[in-house]
Amino acid sequence: MEYRIKAQNRGNEKPAQLRDAGKLPGVLYNKKENRKVVVELKEFNKVFMGAGIHHVITLELEDGQTVDTLVRQINLDKRRRRPDHVDFYALSDEPVLMYVPVKIVGTATGVRMGGVLQLVNNDIQVKVSPKNIPDSIEVDVSALNIGDSLHMSDLKLPQGVTLAMNAGDTVVAIVPPEDAEKLTAEAASPTEVEVIKKGKTEEEKA
Repeated sequence: MEYRIKAQNRGNEKPAQLRDAGKLPGVLYNKKENRKVVVELKEFNKVFMGAGIHHVITLELEDGQTVDTLVRQINLDKRRRRPDHVDFYALSDEPVLMYVPVKIVGTATGVRMGGVLQLVNNDIQVKVSPKNIPDSIEVDVSALNIGDSLHMSDLKLPQGVTLAMNAGDTVVAIVPPEDAEKLTAEAASPTEVEVIKKGKTEEEKA
């Protein structure tokens, strides 16, 4: 699926004024360029809900130029609970570091025997050319029994995709029911995990 957002170059408008007008200020950058841009907040929220940090978002600039990007960071307004600044990384032909979601394939033998599948890493960090970014990385768990696990080194990565994490890290494990209940109890009051990052506001960056 293709994700696109209309963007404009930003002048000297104050970020607070843009936000009050329903717009989201941001930057478009890579090693060669750094420019201020602005997008419609509603449009961004709609596109980002589908694309997230895993998929390319094409910015349609007002001069007719299009730029393929990845969202690298979103600053969150804690009071309003909405984005107040976004960083778009402009892609080139150079490989980039990014996270690709895990897609579980098959039903583990251990699950059929009463075990519970624990997905330890939902996303895998890889280094890949923008032209070869996979939608997901498939992990076949069919052969796993209770007590078995798969590690990063066991992954069959698509051609052109290189692992950028510790090869010994666990991706998925099949645990006994009692261990799963213990892990569930420990996670009864989890802290909120947000894809949106809380960072310095644009005013603080200036």
